Amino acid sequence: MEITKILHSRFVILLTLFFGTSMLVMTPKPVNAQGKELSERGKAADTNKDGLIQESEARGPLAANFDDMDCDKNGGLDGAEISGFFSGSGCPKEQPAAASTTTLAKSKFPPLSERSKASDTNKDGLIQESEARGPLEANFDDMDCDKNGGLDGAEIKGFFSGSGCPEMIIKDPGKLKTVKKITSLGKKPAPRGRPPQTVKLGEVVSKLSSETYQIVGRVVALQSGVLSARISGTINLVSVAVGERVKKGSMVATLAAGRLIIERKRAVALLNRQNAVLRVQKTALKNAKREFSRMESLLKSAAFSRARFEDLEGLVSEKTAQVLEKNAQVAEALASLERIDIDIRDATIRAPFEGIIIQKHVEVGTYVNTGAPIVTLINDRLLEIEIDVPSARINTLKTNTLASVILDDGDRVSAVVRAIIPREDLRTRTRPVRLRPKVKPTTKPLADNQAVLVELSLTSDRPVLTVSKDAVIRRANGNVVYVVKGATASMRSVRIGRGIGDRL
Repeated sequence: MEITKILHSRFVILLTLFFGTSMLVMTPKPVNAQGKELSERGKAADTNKDGLIQESEARGPLAANFDDMDCDKNGGLDGAEISGFFSGSGCPKEQPAAASTTTLAKSKFPPLSERSKASDTNKDGLIQESEARGPLEANFDDMDCDKNGGLDGAEIKGFFSGSGCPEMIIKDPGKLKTVKKITSLGKKPAPRGRPPQTVKLGEVVSKLSSETYQIVGRVVALQSGVLSARISGTINLVSVAVGERVKKGSMVATLAAGRLIIERKRAVALLNRQNAVLRVQKTALKNAKREFSRMESLLKSAAFSRARFEDLEGLVSEKTAQVLEKNAQVAEALASLERIDIDIRDATIRAPFEGIIIQKHVEVGTYVNTGAPIVTLINDRLLEIEIDVPSARINTLKTNTLASVILDDGDRVSAVVRAIIPREDLRTRTRPVRLRPKVKPTTKPLADNQAVLVELSLTSDRPVLTVSKDAVIRRANGNVVYVVKGATASMRSVRIGRGIGDRL
């Protein structure tokens, strides 16, 4: 009998050494965490005969109150937990695990460096996320290889040395009630940890950056303004309404012109009178010149009179001056008549260009002075678009550059850059640019001050270095990339600009 026991023991040891298996000593029947067996009624529900009632086996009150009854949160109910719940005594006190159950020995954490120990405020050998600062905080999730909520010395060293995650070990087996570790016979355990990541190499490309900007602009009417009265008077007629389209030269309103017509008649009569007097004076001048010529012909005869000659000479000069004076008076009367004609013409207010009446300022019977507003007119068929372009990109913009204008309904119309206005806004650092839409006003009617979205392609005048967006790693202390030279990759800090498609 003793020989048989000895042989049996040696056989077990040989099997263990041969297969390299870490065996666990198990008791003949399962033992629950609290050390109390299930009742006969509870055993009937324990279909897998492990001494615990799992949630899938629970029925009735056990299923309804499973989470409250599972005091040790091991996923199963033992006899003590069931008895404590129904007796009202609550959760039983924890008992030490049975000697027949083997747990894994607590593994020691790889030690922290002296610098890292200063961050380990709770002195548990790990740096929790709440204790992490700087690069540890920014890369905590990537460095925590075993996802236990803390960083040990091996994980920190592997991250900064570039060797990656160390072989993972179980950090806190004390939280588990029973751990059964069975390795495959005849095989080495596979290394635990994150698999190596696939790395792709991308080229640094020097290229001219071509960016498409979307800028909010507004429609500007080239012809718009207030039509004012040129003379004072009473409004006699307003022949237009708000929203009505008028053509160039169409009558908009008229002022009372009765007084002007009477003044014109008076001016005409005065002009006729001055013309009549002028004709008389011209005749007198003609007669005086004839008498003077006759006396001048008798200069060498005995009938010549020096006194008469001098009198006639003075008379001719006098009549000449009178004719000149009357000519001036006739011109004055004519100018007065022309001024009255202009006032009569200005009494009728006409549209200076084609457009739509957007506001009416007066009504019939209103007395207006010179310069008073009558109506506001806008030409909705002669429009441009104004946008504000960043000053840093204005040098890349040229006249006649094509652009796309997106309207409120989603339709797109083409436009061309007409002019770049040399005026900068100091607050926004932008300059106004005018575009002329290439669309018929009747096809796509636009409105003054309408908001539109302009897509404008701007190409830089010098090449820039670009890399793939995926190559840039954002960290707390800045952006970095890895530069590969031969078989070595080194980390470089970079300063990024605007995105160009899928590159930076």
